[in-house]
Amino acid sequence: MTSPQAACTAGDRNAGPCGGALHHRLEAISRRLDGKAAASTYRRKRAVFHHALEYAVELGELPANPIHKVKFRKVKSSGEIDHRSVVNPEQARQLLIAVTYAGRTRGQMMAAMFACMYFAGLRPAEAAGLRKANCDLPEAGWGALTLEKTRPESNKRYTDSGESNDERGLKHRGEKATRRVPISPELVAILRDHIDRYGVAKDGRLFRTVQCRSESMRGPS
Repeated sequence: MTSPQAACTAGDRNAGPCGGALHHRLEAISRRLDGKAAASTYRRKRAVFHHALEYAVELGELPANPIHKVKFRKVKSSGEIDHRSVVNPEQARQLLIAVTYAGRTRGQMMAAMFACMYFAGLRPAEAAGLRKANCDLPEAGWGALTLEKTRPESNKRYTDSGESNDERGLKHRGEKATRRVPISPELVAILRDHIDRYGVAKDGRLFRTVQCRSESMRGPS
């Protein structure tokens, strides 16, 4: 693996000794695999690159983070959404039906989890951490979900608990912060049916495997 010092070769004088190398790397991370520049790709990969250099500074491998001195023309984003690439409600309902055919029983249990992601805009980790106590599911009309915990999935080697899912707070929010999400009658009915059919885990989680582990985005085994 290339060391931070090796990555910083002689380059742009205005940006310091790392300028030339950093320009090359920033240009590389701004492009997708097909070679086209993409604003979202650049933002995501630059954040990772920035944190790696900050860690090098913390270890004493670099005196300062050189990325702050590099002027790089950002990839512009129009902010417009191509509606042709967005799943419409009818397509979403068809996809939810298709999910029920995955595996022998797991797909049927995961359908409501995917419904939460589409109809309520939940992140996968937010849906995995959803408990019955977080759900306001009236017999008729609109309901609500009060999000307070997430269960992101990772390799066991990188979690504090040694399990695939660590329980954490909401992303980009305080540890005890909550987020209330109104949900349509259609999603209310889906969640009520899910609870009636499969119940909940001992800790109240709606979505779990037969072994009571959190459901993941991996394919059925």
